[in-house]
Amino acid sequence: MSTDFTHEQRFTATPVEVVAMMTNPEYVQHKSDSTGSIKTGVDVTADDDEVTVVNSRVMPADVPASVKSFVGDTIKVTETQLWNLEDQSAKVDVSFGGPLSFAGTITLTTDGAETVATTVGTFKATVPFVGGSIEEMASDQTKKYLRAEEKAAAEWLSR
Repeated sequence: MSTDFTHEQRFTATPVEVVAMMTNPEYVQHKSDSTGSIKTGVDVTADDDEVTVVNSRVMPADVPASVKSFVGDTIKVTETQLWNLEDQSAKVDVSFGGPLSFAGTITLTTDGAETVATTVGTFKATVPFVGGSIEEMASDQTKKYLRAEEKAAAEWLSR
């Protein structure tokens, strides 16, 4: 089973400025700190028209007790974003340090003075019987995380 995911974020900046922010290691650290990361690692590498951002975080496991038996008190999240500078989009892969993963894309479009970042992808849990519940919970938690990330980005862009 898998669970489809779509979420929009809005930034008061151009797509070029949003990509520059998303690929800036200092911003990645800032958003990690702002979203509750206990421990963070950031690695950014550029190659021609692509930038790879690997953000490894240890996050508190804000999950029901039934799920904590699978993940423990913390969750190790490793997110890889491969940004294409030409079309200002990214492929995203997230490992949640257990039987859950996410694969998708981020597409940037303009809406007046704002840039809309649309994340589309799929959560996949490999746990029999309860995988769908884990995917739905991950989807809900990811939406909360992305809303917090949007606030961190607004702070960053207002500097």
